[in-house]
Amino acid sequence: MKDGLYMKKRNIWILVIIIVVLIGGGVGYYYFNNQNSSKTTQVIKKSKPKKIKKKVNPNKSQINIVAVGDSLTQGVGDSKKVGGGYVTRLKQDIAKKYKVKTNAYNYGVSGDTSTQIISRIKSDRKMHQDLPKADVITVTVGGNDFMHLLQKKGIDLTETDITNEEKQFDVRLKNLLDDLRYYNSDAPIYLIGIYNPFSIYLSNVKNAKTAFINWNKASAQVASEEKLTYFVDINNLYQTKKVDKEAKKTGTNPYLYNKDHFHPNGTGYDMMTAKVFEEVSKTTKDWLIK
Repeated sequence: MKDGLYMKKRNIWILVIIIVVLIGGGVGYYYFNNQNSSKTTQVIKKSKPKKIKKKVNPNKSQINIVAVGDSLTQGVGDSKKVGGGYVTRLKQDIAKKYKVKTNAYNYGVSGDTSTQIISRIKSDRKMHQDLPKADVITVTVGGNDFMHLLQKKGIDLTETDITNEEKQFDVRLKNLLDDLRYYNSDAPIYLIGIYNPFSIYLSNVKNAKTAFINWNKASAQVASEEKLTYFVDINNLYQTKKVDKEAKKTGTNPYLYNKDHFHPNGTGYDMMTAKVFEEVSKTTKDWLIK
């Protein structure tokens, strides 16, 4: 009897132990698998690259061009079909390429020297209203300063005369740019250099071409020392070897206005605008982005 009772108790304990082992193993298996699954999920989550949102700066809805200068800004010599010289064309090019409403305010006056332009910047109240809202400012200056020198010296004009005038002009140019910046501290200024339309008439002046190159280099240096000011070199636009050869035969330049042989004609203004627009397009961060 005792042996039988002992055997029953022994079997019961064995059965209990087996059940405990099975339950423990199941719990352990579940725990182990759950942990691995959790780790796998974590690894997968960590391995997914985060999406980086690119910040897109919207463009302005309207662009204002304020053009200041002499007859080149006024557009003297341009075809009646377009009118307004490079200013009208620049306005059209910006509007077309960048799909933005573009306005142009033209303050070009034929015959103005740097001194006269400086005077207008200081006294023109309408200009004082338009300059602060400008997104783009363009300037043409220097051609009439040179013309006055040519009229004064005539056939006796020398390279030294041009160099001396250029140094005085650089001082006035800096004052002019500073005055513009006083009314607008943010808009980029595009200073358009002078060109040599006198290759036929200045053949007696030794190194006249070099004098024009040096004049523009000096202007470019002045521009580089001013905030957000870019120099646009147009000196070689209307004076190629082919043009010079033809000009010697006919006495005319195909890119210049046939009534004065000084200002660009319609084609000449197309070429000038292309150079200005090229520089403007390189610097959209300065005037197009909000």
